Amino acid sequence: MSRLGALERIIEGMRTNFGAKLFSLFLAIVLWGVVLGSRSVEVTQEVPLEIITSSDLTPANDLPERISFRLAGPKAFLRAILDRPEEPIRVNLASAKAGLVTYRFFSDNIHLPIGVKVLSITPSSILIKLEQTKKREVPVQLELRGEPPEGYQLIRSEVRPEKVKISGAESRVDAVVSVSTLPVDLSRIKATTEKEVDLDLERQQVKLEGQAPRVFLQIEPIPANFRIRNVEVRVLSSYKVRLEEKTVSVHVRADAKLLQSLDRSQVFGVVDLRGKPKGKYTESVSVTLPEGIVPVKTIPEKVTVVLE
Repeated sequence: MSRLGALERIIEGMRTNFGAKLFSLFLAIVLWGVVLGSRSVEVTQEVPLEIITSSDLTPANDLPERISFRLAGPKAFLRAILDRPEEPIRVNLASAKAGLVTYRFFSDNIHLPIGVKVLSITPSSILIKLEQTKKREVPVQLELRGEPPEGYQLIRSEVRPEKVKISGAESRVDAVVSVSTLPVDLSRIKATTEKEVDLDLERQQVKLEGQAPRVFLQIEPIPANFRIRNVEVRVLSSYKVRLEEKTVSVHVRADAKLLQSLDRSQVFGVVDLRGKPKGKYTESVSVTLPEGIVPVKTIPEKVTVVLE
């Protein structure tokens, strides 16, 4: 196709619906003018900060996680900026040497539409102290919180392995004497347990090399010191009940003086079969005891009930 023919086609395309196209262009210009001419507002946008270094160097001082930009411009444009995820500001120090590096932030560190300007940047610059990366082993201190549930006791606790390898800036690693685990809550543990545990490394600003350690907790029931015989078993049901074991023995932990004044009417076992149809059931016995008497074991633990 000749150039003349192409030009004729373009002109013909412009003539087609020329009025509608002209109106659309006029409307776009008006809307753009309204947006730019609208009242200017101010907002703060925070942008993540990412420091890139070589594998043998690492920052040794506290650095901000985000840089704050105070922006001014049309409200519609600023709303779009606040709603979008910001790409981090990447400070590339891969070729830098150990020592102090100053990095300044500028308006072009954030992508802005026409009509929006940067009023201020906080902080406007940062000082980065680069040190050699160091690794070494340090002892692990196990931190426990609370007590085992009533009727249980902690027999033994240990963390495996006893030492872990950490890495970080040389001065920070040298300052670490030991690392602690995050507190392990004992209040709901009723059996011997082994699980992975996290380390509290944020304060030392070092990293763990390799897998996290595991904590071993040996928790056992506190032995009973008394036994209450012939405890009546009561069955809750709207049907006629036939019990094969009408009484149980309950091993308890209690003060001797409390047992001497024990009201036996306050001691009984319960099997709740409300809502169950007729039939034969083997169910656990829930023992009711006065305050201060802790059940340890019920013999037998389950009884056979027939609903007729």
